[in-house]
Amino acid sequence: MLDERKKTILKITVKDYIESAHPVSSRVLAKKYLLGWSPATIRNEMADLEEEGYLIQPHTSAGRIPSDRGYRFYVDFLLDGYELYEEDIKVANSIIFSVLDWESLLKKVAELMSERTTFIGVVLYPQLRNTTLKKIEFVDLREETVVIIVTTATGIVKEKIIRLSRSITEEELQRIRVKLNKEFGNKELQKVYWNLSKEEKRINIPSEIIETLKDILKELIYTGKEEGVFVSGLSKILKHLEFQDINKVKTLVDVLEEEKTLSSLLFTAFLNKGLTILIGQEINIPELSDCSVITTVYSLGDNITGSIGMIGPKRMKYERILAFVELIGKTLSERLTQILGEY
Repeated sequence: MLDERKKTILKITVKDYIESAHPVSSRVLAKKYLLGWSPATIRNEMADLEEEGYLIQPHTSAGRIPSDRGYRFYVDFLLDGYELYEEDIKVANSIIFSVLDWESLLKKVAELMSERTTFIGVVLYPQLRNTTLKKIEFVDLREETVVIIVTTATGIVKEKIIRLSRSITEEELQRIRVKLNKEFGNKELQKVYWNLSKEEKRINIPSEIIETLKDILKELIYTGKEEGVFVSGLSKILKHLEFQDINKVKTLVDVLEEEKTLSSLLFTAFLNKGLTILIGQEINIPELSDCSVITTVYSLGDNITGSIGMIGPKRMKYERILAFVELIGKTLSERLTQILGEY
């Protein structure tokens, strides 16, 4: 854990870089913020922060900028709180509560998020069915090859063939089948997925089976049109200094035009059931390594129904964006429930 002096320097460095877009030097910190501090002390502390992975030094500059780890520490521990703008509340309420049908509402929300921030706004198509798991079955083909069959209460059947790392007996497959159906039968697919991820070690079942079940459940949760996303603001990313390289922008836009990529990003928030922040390499998509993704869920009544997200440069004003995304999620939930009613 960082000591208080390093926390102070990291916090000011991140905030100054977000505001200025220029690498931050010890001289800048001493003149603008840390009056009375020795420039040598600040320089040494910044060097330590760089060595510990919180800051990086671009080749062409004497100043430093936050690394992914630096941004993460800032977001998790150093924010002064969320900063909700009155104008954001006013505009969100005015636009969202004026829309009369739910599909137009979701499209309008994506546009609203982009217009208010100059980032990319994304809304995942709602999951309107409380589909539950009916049963899980296994068919032992030969040696280590098994078919996993998942059936929902609505009669949808999905199956996958997997090859296990070791042979497994018919009796063991039967034991696993009984255990899984007892544990997860008649539960919503989303809850089954979430519990499988959370309790993988506790339920003591081969990892290949667990991972394949999770793949099947993910496909079932996002069947048909429910894979759709509404996207707005791809061109607005060009306004930010991080994306002045035309080749980088083209690659980024190509990735963001893939619906499955965006669905996968928003799927994390849908399963986490709340605000999710992914920074740089945490996104696990190389083309988005200069970005942060902020997502949250929206609901229909008491049921989590889908998710929304914003994609922008890592150098974003997190206090404002986090508050804004939460505001939109709550306001969208309220209006969607008015339009469709609880289910």
